[in-house]
Amino acid sequence: MGITVLFLSFLILLLLGMPVAFALGISSVLSVILTGVVPVSYLTQTMFGAVDSYSLLAVPLFVLSGVIMEYGGLSKRLIDTAKAFVGHITGGLPAVTIMGTAVFAMLSGSGPATVAAIGGIMIPAMIREGYGRGFSAGVVATAGGVGIVIPPSIPLIIYGITTNTSIGDLFLAGLIPGIIIVFSLYLVSRYISKKNGYGANIAKSSWNERWKTMWRAKWTLLMPVVVLGGIYGGIFTPTEASGIAVAYSLLLALCYRETEVNQIPVMLRATYLISGMILVIIATASTYARILTLERIPSLIADFLGQLPVPFWLILALIVLLLLFIGMFMETIAGIILLAPILVPVVTTMGMDPVHFGIVMILASMIGFATPPVGDNLNVASAISGLSIERVSIAAIPFVAVLIFILFIIAYVPQITMLLPNLVG
Repeated sequence: MGITVLFLSFLILLLLGMPVAFALGISSVLSVILTGVVPVSYLTQTMFGAVDSYSLLAVPLFVLSGVIMEYGGLSKRLIDTAKAFVGHITGGLPAVTIMGTAVFAMLSGSGPATVAAIGGIMIPAMIREGYGRGFSAGVVATAGGVGIVIPPSIPLIIYGITTNTSIGDLFLAGLIPGIIIVFSLYLVSRYISKKNGYGANIAKSSWNERWKTMWRAKWTLLMPVVVLGGIYGGIFTPTEASGIAVAYSLLLALCYRETEVNQIPVMLRATYLISGMILVIIATASTYARILTLERIPSLIADFLGQLPVPFWLILALIVLLLLFIGMFMETIAGIILLAPILVPVVTTMGMDPVHFGIVMILASMIGFATPPVGDNLNVASAISGLSIERVSIAAIPFVAVLIFILFIIAYVPQITMLLPNLVG
């Protein structure tokens, strides 16, 4: 009875267009009221406990770091440097876009902040240089999601907290897959650009101009060394690193004088909106997940999958397809909190490392950013480019197809993901 109410009410609310965070919370309350499995007050305690975490402090701080970079001109300096080096080659501006999202992601830890900061600069720039409007939006919609794979990634932090997995190992595990994704997306964009004759008239920068742009961005380029080097060097924890990232980015923004002190409240307001959305999803998803646990749903699913008379590679394929499907309809954070406690016991009992599975899960969520009907990145790219979500979705198909192929490669070749964690460990 309780599970039926939980699932049906959640599905109906989603179909009515209610935000996922509220659909999760309301369906949890309805289930508890109708079944009495626990007091309603237990849900409030669960919500408070879910966000009362020291590790979760990294979420709003990394978001704030990304917002400061956007307002303070740091992201523009990164783009100018990348453009000076690769802007003239075939598919040069898409390459700048993809490189910019990768570097910005290493500094902000936030997928939405990465899409907003880089897309707002690069979509208009690509359109001005003759790249197709749909193609330009499709590049950003898919490349923007790399921010949740490359460390320091907020979804990786949430996965680590939810499954009690080392966040440092998850950060290391995301590096090589992130590089593979960046390179693969560039190859696709280069092929499409060459086929359609995009960006053929961009002048090549001289080495003098390249060194000038690099010199202007030198302190910004040093930021990943400070943040990630401090984590892996044992100087500070990922949560402390988020505070360092905020202090460093704010200092640079003020030194560059491209922002004013009176803009700090505006930055804080943008951070509140993004962080508040994330934390509300974490709180309500935790109540939903707790009811599933009380009803022993994770154990039942784990036992069922474990007893299937099929090899693990087939079970893994089904899990990956499930993650891709869920990613099309549910925000990343909610999907992690709901599915990770269910699926991690299944894959670990069959010999899969939870760190490896975490990267698979996050990559599947990244693909969900660029697939309808939810597609957060599609919405942002659509707003910036002025195109409908349908047209942006069609333009993103070649990139999404390559990402799905990479997802299955990473799922079945654990050495790609586990190389760095095993070396450091």
